[in-house]
Amino acid sequence: MKRICALFLTLFVMISLCACGGTFAQVNLREPIPIPENGIIESHILEQVKKDNAIATFTGTSGKLAYEWTIFGSDISKTRDINLLLDLEETEDGIGVSFSESEDFGFPALLSIYLNDKWTAQSATVYSENAPIYSVSITGTKTSILNIAVDKIVKNCVIQPDVLLGEESSTESSDTEVIQNTIETSTEYTTEIETENIIVDEYLSSVKQEDDRIYSDGNQSEKDEYLTDPIPEGKPMPVEPEEQEVDKKKTYTCTISIECATILNNLENLDPDKRELIPSNGVILSPTTVTFYDGESVYDVLQRVCKEKGIHMEASWTPIYNSAYVEGIHNLYEFDCGALSGWMYRVNGWYPNYGCSRYQLAKGEVIEWRYTCDLGKDVGCDWMQ
Repeated sequence: MKRICALFLTLFVMISLCACGGTFAQVNLREPIPIPENGIIESHILEQVKKDNAIATFTGTSGKLAYEWTIFGSDISKTRDINLLLDLEETEDGIGVSFSESEDFGFPALLSIYLNDKWTAQSATVYSENAPIYSVSITGTKTSILNIAVDKIVKNCVIQPDVLLGEESSTESSDTEVIQNTIETSTEYTTEIETENIIVDEYLSSVKQEDDRIYSDGNQSEKDEYLTDPIPEGKPMPVEPEEQEVDKKKTYTCTISIECATILNNLENLDPDKRELIPSNGVILSPTTVTFYDGESVYDVLQRVCKEKGIHMEASWTPIYNSAYVEGIHNLYEFDCGALSGWMYRVNGWYPNYGCSRYQLAKGEVIEWRYTCDLGKDVGCDWMQ
């Protein structure tokens, strides 16, 4: 009789736990969680993500495209059932996206869409009813991954590439396209965009008048004394830091940003001790306009911005390349997300093939510090491929 009572008691506890979303309803948050056919992720799963302060990934497919949601437990305030199902459609202009969820999640989530081909664009934008609503970070090695930080749900939208860089594009047109994209971002899509072509033309004219740098003619065939490969035609030649004179009477502005979106696509390779450092949208510093002095380098600006913003940064001097090497930003170092991981910098859409303290800045340039998990291939660095 006692055994029968004990058996009934055990069954009662098991039923109670399941009914309340207890132990038997838990999932392994260290592994990707497949999105069910109805798309519903129940509130108790999100409660587990929140309680464990975990980073959970939910995977799904739509047609020939795969997608993934990344949700940080630290971002969740309240939990409820949410629908993560998407309908994705490839079009001539980009990717059409239809959300099954009709309400905002109540917390930000990163949506990553895995394409089957490689976009030549360096960034993209999400549009709803022809109005831009989200910027898109493009990563990926052989194929592109579109990363979108979603905090507001729209029923239907389309993702379109911002800049398609053709092989025959001139330096001037490429720079123009980059600046156009920067103007759109910095003005937060105000009506000023309608006159952006005039702004860009005037900007390029003023830059040419004030830029006294030496540009490559494309005739180099050998490395320089600091092992730098020939500089592409039309790109600024490196300068030597010890020879540069900084004129604090002349000030200009540039734009700088720092991001690590590639890590969100490679969480399985990330040092577990560094997980809490990763922002849910991959952005450490959003595009910020800063002042610099005539003669300063990309490294000078990074140092000052990190100090002013309270962002950790560590670098070392490498005599063989006559330049500073940035080892870590935001306590994220080389090799923290795999053997091929580390920091790279891009200026006006180009990854210079020399150190950041050898790149002399010009007025209005756009600096991006990006974390790579695949020796630059996943962030569009073509000369590393």
